[in-house]
Amino acid sequence: MNVDNVKEVRFDNGFRVLLYERRGLPVVASVLWYLVGARDERHAESGVSHFLEHMMFKGTARLRKGEIDLLTSKMGGANNAFTDNDETVYHFALASDRWETALEIEADRMRGCLLDPHEFAAEKAVVLEELAMGEDDPWRMLHQAAESLAFQVHPYRQPVIGWKQDLERLTHDGMRSYYDRNYGPNRAFLVVVGDIDSARTEDRVRELFGGLPAVAAAREACLSEPQQKGERRAVQRFPGRLSRAAVALRTCRIGEDDDLALDVANQILGSGRTSRLYRRMVQGDALATDVQTHNETRLDPGLFWMEFELKPGADRDRAEAALRQEVEAFMQRGPTAAELRRAHTQIDAALQFDEESTMDLAIKIGRFEAGVPGGHRALADLAQRYRAVDARRVRDVMARYFVPDHWNVVWSLPTEEEHTASQKRRVPARKKATRKKSTRKKPTRKRAARVGQTRQAGRRRQAGR
Repeated sequence: MNVDNVKEVRFDNGFRVLLYERRGLPVVASVLWYLVGARDERHAESGVSHFLEHMMFKGTARLRKGEIDLLTSKMGGANNAFTDNDETVYHFALASDRWETALEIEADRMRGCLLDPHEFAAEKAVVLEELAMGEDDPWRMLHQAAESLAFQVHPYRQPVIGWKQDLERLTHDGMRSYYDRNYGPNRAFLVVVGDIDSARTEDRVRELFGGLPAVAAAREACLSEPQQKGERRAVQRFPGRLSRAAVALRTCRIGEDDDLALDVANQILGSGRTSRLYRRMVQGDALATDVQTHNETRLDPGLFWMEFELKPGADRDRAEAALRQEVEAFMQRGPTAAELRRAHTQIDAALQFDEESTMDLAIKIGRFEAGVPGGHRALADLAQRYRAVDARRVRDVMARYFVPDHWNVVWSLPTEEEHTASQKRRVPARKKATRKKSTRKKPTRKRAARVGQTRQAGRRRQAGR
């Protein structure tokens, strides 16, 4: 994209707006990006960012509960929101002859959300139910365990949706305090993309947001995660008959040169059926039903993930050894010329696909503005920077982050296996156990769903309304 077409306006209260005229279709995407997420939650506040996201749809002095969604529906548009580790994002897609209603809604609730105590109590039950539903997702629980292992100090160790204990004891006054110190024009920026007139839009944004008072609290720096000095391992149990594993390695910040090299490594190592790990562990050794990697960099150093689901009856130690062998071989020899060309082509296609719709482009601009050094202007030479990643840089970045002492390995093992082993232990030595043929229907295997949003070649997990 041509970043020179992005008009940036800054207001005295700290608010910013990025405007991008795109006249092909009569639609407008507006995305309000709050620079506050799970990383900003203090002790015993986990989950409040996501909970507050829910409450932002529950009314203001001007808008009754449900009216935001009702207005959007009547105008034939769409709205939603998501909370991530580093940000909370609210977005609207509307026709260009009525889209300014989204601005009015966002300006109204930025400092004027009611946070009604009765709605707070009712919505707390909804959020706790959402958390409970997540506990039925083996991959979410596996990722949560791995993050808590990889981060010992940094708030990235807590889930975006929060810990149940913190949510249960969160008070209405506690949420009000969090809202008052974090939601304001100096902690947010707006991206507007589509069939707009930039001058008119700037005037309207200034009228609605320019007079809002800034919040006193600046974004706090997080404690730096200490260097990991040895491999960490954990085991959890989950209902079912399948074993799964996740490996997490701490890496770098989003947008850094190492991040781009890790994206290239991700494409070659574990993205798709042509990847090295898939060909070895699924097609070759038949140890896994699926294996994937993804590079999840963040505002503060993030994680590179390797994960697989074990084929029933396959040996766990052999599967983990196969993964380690492929990683070691990749570290030693790096990618082939053909692998590198394919990775560059795939990433270039993903970058273009990210700009296909008006909303995709607005999210892309916002993602870079929020987290990448240089903000949205880093998009100007992003494709060229990816193409400059050669085999040597891939080897260097692998050698830096994939050392054995930096591995965090979590296995999710079936509770049935534990139960069977326990039953065997209880059989008296003098009596031989008899086995009965099981009449239980074998469960249908489904691909695990993971919450996430595409960023270039990687995925970012998030909680949504």
